[in-house]
Amino acid sequence: MGDNDSTKQLHEAYRSKSAEETSGVYDDWAGEYEGHMANVGYTHPAMVASMMSRHVAPTGDPILDAGTGTGIMGEILTALGYTDLTGLDASEGMLARAAEKGKYKRLSHAFLGQALDFADNAFAAVVSAGVFTQGHAPLSGFDELVRVTRPGGILAFSVSRAYLEGPFEEKSGQLERDGLWCAVDASARYDSTPLVEDALISQVFAYQAV
Repeated sequence: MGDNDSTKQLHEAYRSKSAEETSGVYDDWAGEYEGHMANVGYTHPAMVASMMSRHVAPTGDPILDAGTGTGIMGEILTALGYTDLTGLDASEGMLARAAEKGKYKRLSHAFLGQALDFADNAFAAVVSAGVFTQGHAPLSGFDELVRVTRPGGILAFSVSRAYLEGPFEEKSGQLERDGLWCAVDASARYDSTPLVEDALISQVFAYQAV
């Protein structure tokens, strides 16, 4: 992947050493984010929404979009018939863009990997696209996402880069052994930025909260 106008901020985010540093990159990028990601053929939101719709029928039950960004996922899910969306993101700049779309009932500034200000079992489902990857949310963020998902609820999310090469398998196995979730479905691996030269290999998963 070349370090061009459409990808340089993404590479900066991958190199970030803290959640605050990552959120700053996205604050600066918010105004150009969607145009840049369209240029690279960004596929995560469509892939995660497809996995979600495979396992959760369109509903008015509350759904959490963890890592809302500019609200691309909110646009897709509301078009598919999911009507009660809550979004959270570490970047206030990105949340401001998402708010302009009017697709979310609530938006929250929060960091995955830290305690979330939601009650246990608050959501019927959780989606997260392009978040669990190098320099972004730590895999410990799944602890809180499972906590806020109702028993029987689905978590649909993408996993990318170094997380796919062992760390996610270790984390998912730990949560399964602890009786907190179970594997439901997984996509084949795919390139989440197919319009640039270097592949960004990713995979989408669905797990059910126990």
